[in-house]
Amino acid sequence: MPERRLHVRIREEDGAFWATVDEYPGVLATGDDLGELRASLEEGIRLIKAEPGGDVPDLRLSELKLEPSGTPASAELVLA
Repeated sequence: MPERRLHVRIREEDGAFWATVDEYPGVLATGDDLGELRASLEEGIRLIKAEPGGDVPDLRLSELKLEPSGTPASAELVLA
């Protein structure tokens, strides 16, 4: 499956990062740093994309790229 650009909205609050993904409503992720946040986002997206029989897709996000303040961050979603 080809890579897909996602629009990730990140905010930092009380020393932690929080994020949502425009393309996957219901995915809410947290992390102490951007690496943890990315791992949490991957897990949330896997659960959303899981098949009814329980098959969970193997996927990964590229490194999160923070955009200028007031705009969403972006990442590439790669389904393995």
